[in-house]
Amino acid sequence: MLERAYFSTHCLGPVVSESVSDLEDYRRSIGLRNRALEVWMARVDEMRGLFARLVGADHDEIALGPNATACQASFAAALQPTGTRDTIVTTSLDFPSSRYLWHAQTRRGFRIANVRSGDGIAMPVDEIVAAIDDRVAIVALPLVAYSNGALLDARRVIAAAHAAGAIVVLDAYQAVGIVPIDVHALGVDALVGGTHKWLGAAGTGLAFLYVNRTLAERLEPAFPGWFAHAETVEFAETFVAARGARRFEQGSPAIEAVYTARAGIRLVLEIGVAAIRARSFELSDRIVAGADRLGLPLRTPRDHAQRAGVVCLGVADPRRVVAELSARGIDVDTRPGTGIRASCHPCNTDDDCDRLLAALEGCRS
Repeated sequence: MLERAYFSTHCLGPVVSESVSDLEDYRRSIGLRNRALEVWMARVDEMRGLFARLVGADHDEIALGPNATACQASFAAALQPTGTRDTIVTTSLDFPSSRYLWHAQTRRGFRIANVRSGDGIAMPVDEIVAAIDDRVAIVALPLVAYSNGALLDARRVIAAAHAAGAIVVLDAYQAVGIVPIDVHALGVDALVGGTHKWLGAAGTGLAFLYVNRTLAERLEPAFPGWFAHAETVEFAETFVAARGARRFEQGSPAIEAVYTARAGIRLVLEIGVAAIRARSFELSDRIVAGADRLGLPLRTPRDHAQRAGVVCLGVADPRRVVAELSARGIDVDTRPGTGIRASCHPCNTDDDCDRLLAALEGCRS
């Protein structure tokens, strides 16, 4: 049977083989029952440290959560509109779950300024910057658009937001592992990411929240849980917030998800995000060049500085093409208005790319 060519890391990334060993460790730990708590707590704290290394944060600036939406919600609930600052700037290129959450803050007194992408492809940076004024409290944007891999010029947006007195929250789920991130160098106030795409977790259920330490300690969590307490296992009667971002954690994390995520992050840290990105561009440029020869329109920014790891190609009837490619052993997907989406992971080969292009040509005949 012909091996499949997998181009859907933007959905679920390739799994690292060491994850199987970690799952076996988890299976063994289950039998320890209450004696497993100490082991599990150590693994949870290890994951905070790995996420911190990944994005250039300090250990106490990382909190864990079950998904990016929950992480953003825990942080958003600690922010309040004021008479002079009541606006949240978002964009139409945001992931729907994040967009739903931020737009729902109108129920708490916020206003929404939703900036649309003029061509539906590129991040509308000029328009975002123009929307930031002294009424803006929060700028909540994706670092990479889920739909087509468009990359935000985050430095420019953060500079404009800070000049106006606003904070910036970046959804980096489609960026971590494929775009180098240094939160301190960026000066971003908060950032969320997760594990089952470019970080290659074996399952879902784990995300992280970075919050700048100074900002975190000015905020009171609205919905804290026992993992947010300064002394987690003391089971104190009243809540005392942990230092830094951990105050935004809530109840017990999904321990299986913690175990299934470690190997992927370790591999990314070992290889280096910059090296992963460089190889991804070699592969995606091969697809872009082939698409140009086939006359397929590119629905992803062409410039490396404006895109991450996804290439979107305009085809007639994308759902049909996705199904035909799947039947030929090639995994891609589609989202509204994107054509087909193909992500290039270093696990892919030049032959994979050529196979995809040949199949696309065959789908048109």
